[in-house]
Amino acid sequence: MIKFFRKIRQKLLSENKFSKYLIYAIGEILLVVIGILIALQINNNNNYNEQRILEQEYLLSLQAEFKTNLNKINASIQENEQRIQSLEYLLNLFDRNVLDTVSNQRISQKFAPIFGSAISYIPATGVLNDIISSGKLNIILNKSLRQNLASFDSSLDFLSIQLNGVEFTDEKLRTIFYKKGSIRKIVMDIGFMDFEHESISEKLDNKLIFESAEFENYLLAYHLLAKATNGPRLFGRIKVEIETIIKEIEQELEK
Repeated sequence: MIKFFRKIRQKLLSENKFSKYLIYAIGEILLVVIGILIALQINNNNNYNEQRILEQEYLLSLQAEFKTNLNKINASIQENEQRIQSLEYLLNLFDRNVLDTVSNQRISQKFAPIFGSAISYIPATGVLNDIISSGKLNIILNKSLRQNLASFDSSLDFLSIQLNGVEFTDEKLRTIFYKKGSIRKIVMDIGFMDFEHESISEKLDNKLIFESAEFENYLLAYHLLAKATNGPRLFGRIKVEIETIIKEIEQELEK
């Protein structure tokens, strides 16, 4: 093809037909430009199609990750709700008349959700972090979804800061109980494990902890923090954000 065009140019020049040669040369340039533009368009289309395929892969991975996170936040909310109910029950026992009607085993059952675990939420963020750190978040075309994915990490940071304050109160509560109460009796009363040998802590009466004003103060503070954690600013907010992201992902996948 190149030899063909060269022969035409040479013939026009040899015949001293410069005007025709100029028109031909311009036409040839236009053909080259059009060819380049077509090649660029094909390349752009290929890149676009590749990005849409990658976007679908990301959306499917994010969908699975955020469904896992929804299950986790629901479990954290439910676990914390049990903790709140136990705290409310125990706060009533600072009334001696109420305390006298309750067995030590019942008290141990209510302490178990409080001392058995801390208030926490540990989401799965591997896929999201990989997308953000690699700078490929813009591959997702839905602007609202991109913004919600980017802000989710900030919400987790805010939650972490708040839970640090909860952790401080939790530790203070445990410290007081470890000094004046018996974890061993709680473990035995709820049937978690049996001990072969006796211990000095078995002689302690966990009802005596309800004579401590300091313990009541931290128990009440912990109750307030637990309720706030399940509220709309923390766990509630995280759950709404996750549900919104899942909905937007599903809408994109259906297109």
